[in-house]
Amino acid sequence: MKSIEQLTDLSHNEDHITKITQDKIIHAKEILFSTPNNNRELFNILVAMNLINAALKRKEFKSKERDSLIHYRMLKSRISRLFHNIMDNRQRFDIDFYIDKEQRCAYIEIDNLQFSFHNIIIDKPLNVFINSPLNNPKPWKGVRLQKIAGELFDYTFDSK
Repeated sequence: MKSIEQLTDLSHNEDHITKITQDKIIHAKEILFSTPNNNRELFNILVAMNLINAALKRKEFKSKERDSLIHYRMLKSRISRLFHNIMDNRQRFDIDFYIDKEQRCAYIEIDNLQFSFHNIIIDKPLNVFINSPLNNPKPWKGVRLQKIAGELFDYTFDSK
């Protein structure tokens, strides 16, 4: 079993192609629909979202159809719901959560990993958050977690 540091190092390997299987996607989708109550549950959901987001960029999994196993609309709605949950329950989580309005990108930093979600829909509650003192943007750390989505998923769920 690789360490988290070895996984993040692997994300910089341009030749590495992460292994994403339909079984992993089914497992990730089950996790995606849960509501986090603490950091561990939030981390699990973020790892699942990362895997699905990476899978959607692959030809074999990419689909815009609502009846497909995964699709962008499903993921985007879950991401929005997660952001609202985080904003409403900040006391439950020991994380950094911030949004870059110009880039329409949200970042969640947890357990020294920085998950990013691009092209988010900025609704009224997110806009209020963006313009509040709670929104303290930090620079991107440069670790492309989608590049290691399969390995990060295995690390998270096989080690339990």
